[in-house]
Amino acid sequence: MARRRDYSYISPCVKWTLFFFNFIFWLLGLLLVAIGLYGVVFTAQEINGLKSVEVAYIVLTDLSGVMVALGTIIFIVSFAGCVGALRENLCLLKLYFWSLTIFLIAELMFAIACIIFPWKSREIIESVLSKRLIEDYRESQNTQNFVDFLQRQFECCGITNEGYQDWNSNEYFNCSQESPSAEKCGVPASCCIKPWNMSTYNSMCGYGIQEKKRHEVSETINPGGCVTSIIHFLESNLYWAAGVIFGITLFQMYVTHQARSLMDQITLQRARWESEQKYLLDSRWY
Repeated sequence: MARRRDYSYISPCVKWTLFFFNFIFWLLGLLLVAIGLYGVVFTAQEINGLKSVEVAYIVLTDLSGVMVALGTIIFIVSFAGCVGALRENLCLLKLYFWSLTIFLIAELMFAIACIIFPWKSREIIESVLSKRLIEDYRESQNTQNFVDFLQRQFECCGITNEGYQDWNSNEYFNCSQESPSAEKCGVPASCCIKPWNMSTYNSMCGYGIQEKKRHEVSETINPGGCVTSIIHFLESNLYWAAGVIFGITLFQMYVTHQARSLMDQITLQRARWESEQKYLLDSRWY
């Protein structure tokens, strides 16, 4: 009889596995928020001369602002899963379970949209990235560093199929007659091809590039857009990319199933406890 009373529907393996995974992601979310906040403060100080509305827009859409938002979401969701598993709290576990479910559905819908409407999805992605990264290239050091990293790493220039001509939408590289910039009709140095016998890029190699045809600049810069280069990179490493995506999705499904299992176990345990309490209460009347 003593063994029967000590029995619990809640599996320690499920409970502590869920706690362990979410504790790691909770720390990861905290780290992202900390790094992002440092970047936000740095960016806000850097663009202090602008209006408060412009500063707020640049900070919120900056890479550091995105990191803060992403880190906050990871922090809240993993905190709910971590504490919910530790304290066997159904409310927190429900928040965790439904958050992961919504994320999975959103990812599935995005994947389906990319498969069914590949060109339209690409056009939307290119439009959003081009507006944020190209037009605001010089507004934030974080954005500039990120774009330079992309262009050097993937040997590209610009975002869309227009390639290096995308930089015409940036006020510093614009080719308009009214532009007073010394970099007029140019592209950033990160677009340039680094000669094999030089350890650094020529900072002036991109000057006047937009006035030339694509075949004329191919020996000086990488003329193609970064989205195309990234797609080619993923296609050339298709098995690795598919493996990473499948692994992430499988992990999300696993922890979602673990959360659902733990919720069911807690419900059964509470029902058992309530029935025992009712039995004890009824036995006192007889």
